[in-house]
Amino acid sequence: MKKRQKIVFLPVGELLPNPRQPRSTFDDASLCELAESIRRFGMIQPITVKRREKVPKVEINSQIVSAPQYEIIAGERRWRAARMIGMSSVPCIVLECSTQNSAYLAFCENVFREDLSFFDIASALQDMLAVSGKTQTELAKTLGMSQSAVANKLRLLRLTPEEREFVMKNRLTEKHARAFVRVDDITKRGEIMRRAALLGWSSQETDKKVSALFVDERPPVREKRTGFRGRRVVAVSDIGMFINSINNAVRIAHDVGVDVERRDVETGDSLEIIITVPKKSKAALTARAQAAKCSGGNVQ
Repeated sequence: MKKRQKIVFLPVGELLPNPRQPRSTFDDASLCELAESIRRFGMIQPITVKRREKVPKVEINSQIVSAPQYEIIAGERRWRAARMIGMSSVPCIVLECSTQNSAYLAFCENVFREDLSFFDIASALQDMLAVSGKTQTELAKTLGMSQSAVANKLRLLRLTPEEREFVMKNRLTEKHARAFVRVDDITKRGEIMRRAALLGWSSQETDKKVSALFVDERPPVREKRTGFRGRRVVAVSDIGMFINSINNAVRIAHDVGVDVERRDVETGDSLEIIITVPKKSKAALTARAQAAKCSGGNVQ
C-alpha cells in the first residue's frame, strides 16, 4: 500500500461513505458536539480516503455527471459533522490501497478510536472474512486478536436483526447476548430475552436461566449397572442434576428435623457449596437411622 502524506482539500460532495464501515449507527448528540467543535476549532485530523476504482455516471436534471470520486476509509463522523455545519470542502489524505486493506483500516479506525457496539464489530469481522478470504485464525492474527475472540464475536450474529436491536435498546451486554445465542428455539429465546430485560437479570443470572432450560429439556438419564449384584450407578451428565441432588438431600434432612445449613459461595469460575451439620443434629440423625433399622423403617 502506497501512502500519499500530502493533505488536500476535497469537496464534501466528492466523498462517499465506506460501504464496509463497521459502524451501523451514529449518535446524534455526539455528532452535534463534534460538529460544534469543528465549527470552533476546525477539523484537526484529516479524513482518510481512497480514489474509487469505478465511478459511475448519473443523470441529474437531464445532465450526465460523475458520482463521488472518493471513498472514505476513516473519518465518516468528521465528514458527517462537516456536512451538518455546511462546510464546502474538508482536509483529506488520499491513500492507494486495496478493498481488503480499506476494510482493515476502517475496522481499526473505529474499534480503537470510537465506541462501536459488539454487534457492529461482529458484522465488520464477518465482512472482512468475506472480502479477504481468510480463515478466522488468519484474520485474528492480522488484527492482533485471539481466534476465540473472533469466533465469540461472530457467534453473536446468530441473533436476528430484531433481536440485536432489542438487546441494544434495553442496554443488555455482550455477555447477555452470548447467553441468548445458546438457545436455538427462537420462541424460547425471545421469551428469555424479554424476561432478562424486564426483570433486570445480570449476565450471570441470564446464563444460569439458559442453563436451566437445557436441564429441563434433557431426556431421562439412563441407569448403568456395575459388576456388583444389586448395585446401580446413575450416569450424571449435567451439573444441574448434581446440584438438585444436594438440594433434595438438604430438604430431606430438614424434614426429619436435622438443622442442616447450606451456603453457596461464588469464587469466579466455580461455585462452592458448603453444608453445615451441627453435632447434636448429627447425633440425632444417627439415632433415628439406627431406630429405623431396628423397626424396619417405621420411625415417626
